[in-house]
Amino acid sequence: MMKMGDQYVLDRMTVLLSVALIVVLVAGATYVFTSNAQPAGQNATANLTEIPKISVSGEATRTVSPDLLIMGIAVETENETASGAESANARMTAKVKSALLAAGVQESEIETASYYTYPVYNDSCYYYPPPCRGDICPMTAEEGYAGEGAYADSGVAYTEDSMIAPEIYPVPPSYRCDQQIIGYRATHSIMVKTSNIYNGGEIIDSISAANASARFDYQYYSLKDETRIRYENELAGAAAQSARSKAQSIASGLGAQLGRIVDIQTNYYYPPYYGMKDYSMAEGGMAISASAEPIATEIFPQDLTISSSIYVTFEITQ
Repeated sequence: MMKMGDQYVLDRMTVLLSVALIVVLVAGATYVFTSNAQPAGQNATANLTEIPKISVSGEATRTVSPDLLIMGIAVETENETASGAESANARMTAKVKSALLAAGVQESEIETASYYTYPVYNDSCYYYPPPCRGDICPMTAEEGYAGEGAYADSGVAYTEDSMIAPEIYPVPPSYRCDQQIIGYRATHSIMVKTSNIYNGGEIIDSISAANASARFDYQYYSLKDETRIRYENELAGAAAQSARSKAQSIASGLGAQLGRIVDIQTNYYYPPYYGMKDYSMAEGGMAISASAEPIATEIFPQDLTISSSIYVTFEITQ
């Protein structure tokens, strides 16, 4: 039978062994963690090293002849009723279409850009002065009011005691209008896209001779889609070659070699040439002297300058 002293010694040894085991386990775990963490730290440090890069741009430009004439023609008519304005517009549009076909424009080259009918209001608007603010009032016409809501001396106000008020009284213009509908206006905007780029003058003269009331809003020269895409591809390739050649020259000067491409941005631009704008013809067409022979209108095409650019970033190795 175990004595009480022996039991105490046994319990004491058990406690010591447990503590020793815990110390060994903690030390082992610390070693394993430190061993595994060290390479990760080294890799993290290595990842912070930036790979050298160079960024260059390449451009390619070409001057080409247009192959598309675009004209905007607006037919506007007014009447006391909306249906009357639309009927009048339909008749005038038919004249314009017949004139376009007579000028050699294909029906497939005529399209409606927009069509809308809206009320027309009277223009009986007048300015009325705003109220005074205490003793300070806005300038009146007799005191030098400039009109259209403007005030002389940047909005200086006047009082009864002094010509120049002690403070600035800026007042925005105020108007009152009698909003009464006096009729309706129908507007039919027609767009002509024709491959006959020398036909602009004949189109103008044909509409004038047809006694059609129309307004020429714009005219410019452009490229057909297939032509534009072909030039885009050609110029994009030339711009890319220019960028690579420039990058190789830079890398060679640095004693390095080009690596992989890490970024590319491209841009293509060709401005359409805008010719005639706001060329209006009233009812009866363009005014031509009765004693003079009609002179044909000539509209001359102009070449287009198109360009393509590319921005490339290369890695470089040494």
